[in-house]
Amino acid sequence: MKTLIKYSLTGVMNTAVDYAIFALLNAVFGMHYLLAQTFSYALATVNSYVVNRKWTFRRTGRAKRDEMLKFLAVNGLMFGLSTAILAFFHGFLDWNTLISKGIAIFVATGAGFSLNKLWVFRHSETLEEVTKVAESVESHPGKA
Repeated sequence: MKTLIKYSLTGVMNTAVDYAIFALLNAVFGMHYLLAQTFSYALATVNSYVVNRKWTFRRTGRAKRDEMLKFLAVNGLMFGLSTAILAFFHGFLDWNTLISKGIAIFVATGAGFSLNKLWVFRHSETLEEVTKVAESVESHPGKA
């Protein structure tokens, strides 16, 4: 439950980053909504990876290549889902872009949490315990 709360708080921050950049680019500077979506989502994705990796899922050390690729795959799927929802509500139904963006964010967040928790940042206590024991043996070679 603690992880879900941290993920939710991180999500609120990422949503604010995504939404604020989208609003600035689209509503203030007049950038096309799909291009604004691409920029805002990309920046929020970078923020999301850093915060989720370090704080939410408490990964330490250098990021692993397959972890980053999985994260990018999940966010690519969520980008596709949220962009399709945005295009449907704004492009097809002609709803306000900021309302459409809010709906898209809401729908993609739940799916993103599940995939990140179960696939990208999956927690393996057994593997971590083996790693701790191995590191302890390496740092104290005569005490095994």
